Amino acid sequence: MLKFAWFPIKRHILVQGKSSPDDPNLKDYWRKREEAKAESELVKSRQKIAHRQKYVCPICGDSLFNGEELHLHHKKPKSQGGGDNYGNLQLVHLYCHQQIHSGTVSSP
Repeated sequence: MLKFAWFPIKRHILVQGKSSPDDPNLKDYWRKREEAKAESELVKSRQKIAHRQKYVCPICGDSLFNGEELHLHHKKPKSQGGGDNYGNLQLVHLYCHQQIHSGTVSSP
């Protein structure tokens, strides 16, 4: 039987006032929110990859945290000599990953 005391309380950050991601004056505010989301949702290795990408999908240019499932993509496939190093990995949305492998979009 699980006990509620075993789980830490997770506080959510509320959006301040009428803040909008489209407001250029609040760019830092939204960046900090993305970083906080990455720290809570991703393991350390994927946090590092997300930080290198500035928390943006390189294919669609949208935030990595828009609700879509994230996939780890190898820029240079392992079959062609690509490795599992940070320089060869990127986080992309599920749909963007499908587009890369279908040949619709090329990987940056």
